[in-house]
Amino acid sequence: MIVGAVSLISSVAVMILFVARRGDGVHMAYAHMGIAAIVAIGFAATFFRSNTALRETGARPSAVAAMTSRYVSYVWTWAALCLLTTYAFGIAVWREWVLFTVACSIVAGLSMVFASILQRDADEGREDPTLLKLANVMAIVLLVGMVATIIGLLVDGKMVRMFTPRFGDWPANNVFFFGAIAMAAITGFALKFKNR
Repeated sequence: MIVGAVSLISSVAVMILFVARRGDGVHMAYAHMGIAAIVAIGFAATFFRSNTALRETGARPSAVAAMTSRYVSYVWTWAALCLLTTYAFGIAVWREWVLFTVACSIVAGLSMVFASILQRDADEGREDPTLLKLANVMAIVLLVGMVATIIGLLVDGKMVRMFTPRFGDWPANNVFFFGAIAMAAITGFALKFKNR
């Protein structure tokens, strides 16, 4: 857990550095994108390994669903931290940063609360079919939403805005794009293996 927290904070710090150095050339924007991609792969790979290990122990469905919700919360938290540190300190300028930071923070908090409720049920040796069905529906909605986000960012040309210095939203677009990939991978994996 501590290694994960240090990795998360380090990735945010390095991404801030690359945004601050964007004036040195477009290679800094590519580096920012690369770190976002590495973080997304890290979230997904860690979830795949942890989810598989938990299922192999015969864990209750509530425990598996709680883990999924926790990992979704981690990705939203990472996104909120990236936006907050990049825009609140004036490293880049984007008018909508507050709205998106608050939204990411709220969804991260709700995901963690939901994970806690599911984990409590698992710890007490019970299953709530309604909560499990809700978790399944939420995973499907999140998967569809994240695929739509990925497609939308590509179709709208948001992923090439880093080539034009006057656009201050390029760091956010990198975070949104790779965060969406991580969440799509997490929810897709959880849905694929939920009954195995």
